[in-house]
Order: sequence, then C-alpha cells, then structure tokens
Amino acid sequence: MASLPDSLRRAPTTLRRTLDRQRPRLLQGLRMTAASLATFVLAESLGLPQGYWAVITALIVTQGSVGGSLKAAFDRFLGSVLGACYGGAVAFAIPHHGGASTFAALFVAVAPLTVAAAASAGFRIAPITAIIVLLSTTGSTLGPLAFALDRILEIGLGCVVGLAVSLLVAPARAARAVTGQAAALARLLAGQLEALARLDGEETPEAKALPPAVRRSLARLETLVGEAARERRSRLSAAPDPDPLLRTMTRLRHDLVLLRRAIAEADEDVLRVHLAEAWGDAANAAAARLRVVADALAGGSRPADTDAADLAAAIAGYRDAIDGMRQRQVTRTLSTDGVGRIFWLAFTLEQVRRNLDDLAERAADFAGAETGTA
Repeated sequence: MASLPDSLRRAPTTLRRTLDRQRPRLLQGLRMTAASLATFVLAESLGLPQGYWAVITALIVTQGSVGGSLKAAFDRFLGSVLGACYGGAVAFAIPHHGGASTFAALFVAVAPLTVAAAASAGFRIAPITAIIVLLSTTGSTLGPLAFALDRILEIGLGCVVGLAVSLLVAPARAARAVTGQAAALARLLAGQLEALARLDGEETPEAKALPPAVRRSLARLETLVGEAARERRSRLSAAPDPDPLLRTMTRLRHDLVLLRRAIAEADEDVLRVHLAEAWGDAANAAAARLRVVADALAGGSRPADTDAADLAAAIAGYRDAIDGMRQRQVTRTLSTDGVGRIFWLAFTLEQVRRNLDDLAERAADFAGAETGTA
C-alpha cells in the first residue's frame, strides 16, 4: 500500500508517454473516423443508392500520410472508372441472364482486367468493379449504365473526402516521416557496425536480428520516399528531394553487407590477433558517426563534423595496422584471398566514410526544411 501514492503520482507521466508513443495511430484513427462519417453524411445528402461504397473508399483512401492518400485515391478512382466503364460495356454487348451467357460475360469482363491488375497495382480494383456491375442485382434493376455512373460517383466522393480529411485533419506529411525513418535505419546500421567491431566467433541472437530489421526499415523508407515524392509533385510539400537520401542509405546498407561478408570469410586469427584493435576502432568510429547523423536527421539539425575526423583517423589506423603486418611479413603466410579480404575491409571502410559524409550532407539539406504546403 505504501507504494500506491508513488504509482498514482507517476500515472500522469506514464499516460503522457503512452499517448506520445500512440499519437500517430490515434491521429490516423481520428482521420479515418472523420472521413467515414463525413462521407456518410454527404452520401445521404446526395441520395446515392449505395453510399456505403463511398464510405469504404474514404476509409481506404485515408492513409497514414498525404502522399499515401494521393496514391490510394488515384489508384482507387482510376481502377473503379476503368472497371465500371468496361463492365458496363460488356453488360451491353453480351446480354446475360444466368448460366452460360453470364459465364461468357464474366469471362470477357474479368480476363483482360485481371491481366491489367497483375501488371499494375493501380488496376487492382478494376476487375472487382466490373464483377459488381455485371452481377449485382441493383445493376440489373437500374441498368448497367446508370449503375456504373452511380458507382463512379460513390468512389469519387469517397476519394475526395478521404483526400480532404488527410489534408485538413492533423495532416501527416510523408516528408516529415522520411527523416525519422532514415534516422531509425541509421541507428540499425550503427548497431550492425558495433556488432561487427566485436569480431564475435558466433553471432548473438541480437546481431542476427539486425540484418532483417535493416531490410524492413529500408523497405519502409522506400515507401515513404515514394509518398514524399508524390507530395512534392503535387505541390503539397516544399521539402528537399528525398531520393538522394534514399540512395545514400541504400549504399551504406550495401557497404555493411560487404563488410559482414568479408569478416565472415577472412582469416579469424589474423583479424583477432593482428587487426582486432584497429578494426574495432574503425568500425566503432563509423557507428558513432552514424549515430550523430541519425540524431541530426531525427532532430532536423545539421550534424557535427567532429566525428568525421575521428573516423578518418580510425581508418588510417587500420591501414597502418596492415602496413605493420606487411613489415613483420605476416601477410606472407596468408593466401592471396586472405590478403585481399584484409585490404577489401580497408577499401569498404573508406567507402563507408565517403557515404557517411554524403549522408551528413543530405541531413544538412533537411535541417530546418519546411515540409508543409509549398
């Protein structure tokens, strides 16, 4: 019981932290709820016969960012228009009243649209819309043309409302999310470098989990960059072009794949006995540099340059350690491949340094950048 007052005193802080962590999800729930309710009211006011399609579309279109909503609205509307028009045309051309005639009409309507859907995700809704136009009992009552027009109006209403809500209700810009995701990816890469610096004989479960986490984080960054680019094209964001940031992060991830492979294939005794300290210093310096840039990306500030000099010095120390091995003629006992991997580590470290410098420049581009409406 004595601890109860302390727990009560900590409750507001705990609740505030929980709300901060869940803030993006709560805001997304608010946007989706607002979009569905607003669409329902408008559909009822306009007297649309199947207003629930508009409500469903509004929910689908209201994505986690404005750029995502733009893509969802474009794909949904384009696919629906194509499916409704083509399905209505097939319904006129092939009278169907069940049995073989309906089978034939369904085949003619669905086959080409499924090919289009397989070629582009934007047409995924087209065959579904065509099937609804052909087989719906409401369509047979209103006629295929009227039903197709109603369908287009319902989908169009849902797209418009979903986009409007995404822009007006706590708008989430993909351009803002790009730097946060890039910072998270940079920290994962730093964790990989720190694990590689230890030269563990066998990877720990935590170290093994890092490469898949990096792949997922990079895939998420690619998605956000696409959404941010869509916002820029639509003049909804004045943020810098995110593509160079994505390319730099991709190169860094590739560098770490090469380092991991070279360490796995290198002579373990040579690394641990003759190069362990120099290699560890260089890898840890690169990890520290990554974390500095990650903090700058997350905070919207310019990264400091002091760690760049430390990294250059650490890489020079690794090269000096290799020269010391050559002077002691240790490399004479190694195979050609073994010597090559040692030098390959030095080359890749230099690549990491250059890419980190480039990443720092990209972070500086985003420092204080305006990500709202241009």
